[in-house]
Amino acid sequence: MIGQNTIAEIREHSAMMEESGRLTEKMLEYIYDEGLFKLFLPEALGGSTTPLPEALQTFETAAYADGSFGWLVQIGSGAGFFAATLSPKAVKEFFTARDFFIAGSDRPLGTARKTGSGYIINGTWPYASGALHANLFTATCRVASEDEDDGALYAFAFTPEQVSIEEDWNAFGMKATGSHTIHVSEAVVPAHRRFDVAAPHFYYDHPAYHYPFLPFASANIAATVIGVARHFYEAARKHIESKLASGREADARRHHHTLDILDANESSFMQARRSYYDVVETSWQAHMDGKVLDDEILDAVSDHSKIVAHAAVSGIQQLYRHLGMDMIMEDSPLNRIYRDLLTASQHGLLIDSEGQIEEINTI
Repeated sequence: MIGQNTIAEIREHSAMMEESGRLTEKMLEYIYDEGLFKLFLPEALGGSTTPLPEALQTFETAAYADGSFGWLVQIGSGAGFFAATLSPKAVKEFFTARDFFIAGSDRPLGTARKTGSGYIINGTWPYASGALHANLFTATCRVASEDEDDGALYAFAFTPEQVSIEEDWNAFGMKATGSHTIHVSEAVVPAHRRFDVAAPHFYYDHPAYHYPFLPFASANIAATVIGVARHFYEAARKHIESKLASGREADARRHHHTLDILDANESSFMQARRSYYDVVETSWQAHMDGKVLDDEILDAVSDHSKIVAHAAVSGIQQLYRHLGMDMIMEDSPLNRIYRDLLTASQHGLLIDSEGQIEEINTI
């Protein structure tokens, strides 16, 4: 879907997008034209009902073009999952828009007070990727009520005029994602804009909606990391080869050694990438065959998402030390790709927090 000419054009915008902290209008228009925020929406909502393995390839390619671009394509399409959880009234109202994009957070950092026809919401949520161009926001709140819902966690959907954006995304990578903090104060939200991702209704359907959400989300984010890592290896190889072509003969041995390190680490990374896609494809085929996905296969999807992220980061960290002073300059494309990789791979779903995943060289 994203061809080589488009990849080149996206990369022409990369430095500009990083400086401004958001995607350019031209890149957003391309996304809208191609429906890249709607890969997991059914045709009735203007989507393309894309199978999960195919969507992951698209996320990888988008991130291979540019990290922030790929992250937002992945986040935007992943939010299509909410079409199975929001009421049909809210879905029809918001999801059919050409520029449909949801920004928000699943952190339970808000409060919801019941009123006669809905809720009054207050809260603050960080890291709302794409906040500057979202036409709907979602966030999780704890309900304050005198009935059985007291203390329950639900997500709520807000319109842009109900949200204030604090432009505080100061991360050293993925700068163009605009992952700012959002605030909601005394917002009145009708009951039909309350939802629970654990209790889908399936008025609108898509095979991805029946796939368990956590491994689905892990695989989506891992595909983004894979794309950024591929871009880094490509750019690093060109950088080393240019040094060999124009550098002093005395430095040739050092540059050839760096190429050897690149080759070895890229090979391990690509092995992990193949294993990741094999596991996802196996799970998806079983899912489409109507089989119940057991914990073993779902854990494998989550585990291989972590493994491939580990392979990407550890291999490139080792290579980084051999790429010279160009690597440390913030205006260098290599530096930007590196910062994007470390930022994207920091997502909690890709962290082996309990030490359960074996090192990549043992898989």
